[in-house]
Amino acid sequence: MNAVIFGAGNIGRGFIGPLFSEAGAKVTFIDVSPVIVARIRQDGTYPLEIVGEAPIVKQIKNIYVADGNDRDAAVRAILEADIAATCVGAKAIQYIIPNLAAGIRAREAAGRSPLNLLICENLMDADAYIRGLLEKELTAAQLEQIGLVETSVGRMVPSLKQDPENGQAVNPLRIAVEEYCVLPVDEAAFRGEIPQIPNMVPFTPFHYYIERKLFIHNMGHAVCAYLGQMLGHTYIWESIGNPLVRLLAQNAMLESAGALSKKYRVDCVPLLQHIGDLLRRFGNRALGDTCARVGADIPRKLARLDRLTGAACTVLEQGAFPVYICTGSAAALHCYMKENKLSQADAENTLASLTGLGADHPITVCTMEMYAYFAAEKELSEIFAAAEEKLHEKLGMIV
Repeated sequence: MNAVIFGAGNIGRGFIGPLFSEAGAKVTFIDVSPVIVARIRQDGTYPLEIVGEAPIVKQIKNIYVADGNDRDAAVRAILEADIAATCVGAKAIQYIIPNLAAGIRAREAAGRSPLNLLICENLMDADAYIRGLLEKELTAAQLEQIGLVETSVGRMVPSLKQDPENGQAVNPLRIAVEEYCVLPVDEAAFRGEIPQIPNMVPFTPFHYYIERKLFIHNMGHAVCAYLGQMLGHTYIWESIGNPLVRLLAQNAMLESAGALSKKYRVDCVPLLQHIGDLLRRFGNRALGDTCARVGADIPRKLARLDRLTGAACTVLEQGAFPVYICTGSAAALHCYMKENKLSQADAENTLASLTGLGADHPITVCTMEMYAYFAAEKELSEIFAAAEEKLHEKLGMIV
């Protein structure tokens, strides 16, 4: 099996590359970094460190690369592929479209079978977004030659601090990951037969998995990051080690779990077990994941369909009130105002601009009420108590 991966970054090398390689595939990365391209050409392998109580280092082998700036090389790789994946980050997807479209046209001309593209990005409705970009490049018949398969990327791959060891030069391909290695994929989106790849789990309806990842995992992770930054913590494991942070994050995740259970009519017990596992994984010191990395790009994370506001709206739509998620949003807003040196008087307008919700929207109102505690630099115990009181008030209104 030949596999092509757009992007040899953290997720490409840390998750999807090993997934394909360990299934026996020849893996070709398409990347534009001169350093990465040169080193893959030189080595044809790279070290993957699985961190935890007993770290394991694997060599990911049978690795090749095509320079994304070389259209002919990229098209050849796509032409030969049996499966492909994109791991470039949501903002960079638009830049891979010319190569992808050229590859699809070449496959059609050569009479190749349809190509399934696993979309390994934290982006809601990523398949529709990519389809919209491809529609400008391909005919309707050519669009039928690609399966746009959404995935749920749950493996945590933090940015690795590359320190020289024992005077040796740093390997730029070295990557560290957690042990968790399961990739749910949209079963209904495949064209033709679904390849048998260990740890790749086809599921339908897949939107449930997309929202579970974004509104439980990513949202809870973000809440840990923003509360951790407020407390002066560097690492996620430090933040989640604070009992109040853990409780606030857990309660926010439970709000989402209840909403998703109701929305998709799924058993809540596996969701509760998933939350427990996530909280354990957040506490993995060996990952060295930072609050700054997890909390980066606040405008995206407060956007209407993303992890904080999207989760809050889903809870509200299902008849409950997302007090703890709003508390996490308030922490995010507080970080954003401080980072950008904005006046506290502009907080409400800033929030409305970032979320797309009006000033009188219940989520905006609740978030601003909780934000007042952050702006006043109250202790986390006071913030938690205020959230509890607000929840009791909302429960009374719902009843």
